[in-house]
Order: sequence, then C-alpha cells, then structure tokens
Amino acid sequence: MRRNWGMGVLVVAVMLVAIAIFLANQKRTLPTAEPAPAASAPERSLPLKTNVAIAAVRPMNPIQQRLRQIREPVSDMTSEEREAFDKKFAEKIKPAVEQWCKIYGRHLPFRPEDVTEDKLRESAFPDGPAPEFSFVINGTTLGVSDDHGKICVDYLMSAAANDLFRMPKSPAPPLPMSVSREEILRLIKADSGGQEFPPDQIAIRPTSASGAMNGGVSVDVGEGVNAPFMPLPKFGFVFDPQGKLACYLRGLDTGGAAPPELKKEKR
Repeated sequence: MRRNWGMGVLVVAVMLVAIAIFLANQKRTLPTAEPAPAASAPERSLPLKTNVAIAAVRPMNPIQQRLRQIREPVSDMTSEEREAFDKKFAEKIKPAVEQWCKIYGRHLPFRPEDVTEDKLRESAFPDGPAPEFSFVINGTTLGVSDDHGKICVDYLMSAAANDLFRMPKSPAPPLPMSVSREEILRLIKADSGGQEFPPDQIAIRPTSASGAMNGGVSVDVGEGVNAPFMPLPKFGFVFDPQGKLACYLRGLDTGGAAPPELKKEKR
C-alpha cells in the first residue's frame, strides 16, 4: 500500500514538472505586441507651447526638459511662440530699449535701430514669470528682462570687455578716464528714474588700475560698493577707452524711468 502511494506521488510530481516546462516554452515563443506609434499633431497646430505640448511634438528626456525650463534657443521656438514674441517686441520690448538707448546715447556700441526682433538669440526661463531675452548686435550681447510685465534692459556685454581683465605686459602711463564724473552722475540719475545716491554709494574707478582697458572707467552704484566684499550693486557698468559701454548690469530692485505708457497716463 505504501509503495502504491509513493508511486502515485512520483507520477503527479513528474506531470507537474512537465506542465511547468511546457508553459515556460510557450511563454518564450509567444510574440510580443509592439505598441502602436502615437500620432503627433503638426507643430504649427499646437497652442502656445508648454513643456507637455512640446514633449508631444518632439519627445525630450528629463534632462532636455529641465534645460528647456532654463534656456530656449530661438531655433527651438514654435511658430506660435515666435508670433507672440514679435508682438511683445513691437509693443513693449522695442519701446523699453529705445528709452534706455536715449539715456546712454553716444556711449552705446550700437545704434538703437540695430536692435530688431531678428537679433534675438535665446530666452532664459521662457515659461516662468520673469523671462530674459538675449539679443546679439554686432558682437554685443544685450539682455532685456520681463519681470512680471516690467520690461527693462538689464545686461550688456560688448566685444571690448575681452580686454577688461587682461593685464598688459608693458602698461602705459594711466590715461584720463574716458567719461567724466559729471557725465556718470547724469547717467545714473537718468537710468534710476531720478533717484539720488549719496557719494558713499557711488564708486568710480579707472580700469587702468586693474586691467588692460587704459582710459576706461568702472562704475558701481549701491550700498556697500566700497566695502572689501562688495554685494551686487544696483547698477554696475564699465566704459571702454572710447567712452562706449563695455559692460552693464542692472539690479532687479532698481527704480528706473517709467515706461512710455505710464508717462502718457500721467499727462
């Protein structure tokens, strides 16, 4: 009796092993269904691009998506984005740039009419509340910020800035500064919307003392500009030996002249 019971158990075990092997072979030989390719809408039919919409047009990996949140070259803009930018440029950016150009006038390394929408190269934080637009005009980079609707020029870097921190091998005797102190004070007052800064908040230094731009002048405006560890200034700019702007930086908390539309309302 015990022998018959043992044989029965062995037969059942063999059958279970055979069934398991058969099922395993069937699983390996079954074809796997390929997912159907997702149809994507033409890019020009999409609304103003968001991270989700652009991913549907040309899929991006997480790193690409993160980079797009930081910067977007003009070549990556959709037709809808380009139309929206051209409209903003004509209505808001161009008037703000022209107003800024009137302040600095002959000190600019380009003409105001040279700043056109086709000079746009990229935008920073394009989907955020404060995008930055970078233009390149004859080798000069010009930055325009849109801080929650307040548009102003906040950055400039010209080709002359390459010589700013290059120390000369045989320095010539220091030349007079290319821009007078009176002119610098006039520019600061005009650019800040008439704000008066006390003398200890204005630092004017000849660039021949620290670099190769002999005859140029460096200007920093704001609290602590003469401290050993100077904080970011409200305004910081450098004039080259010809009196042209080589560098320009504007703080986010500065006043500035009122936009043209606000001036009209006050009249």
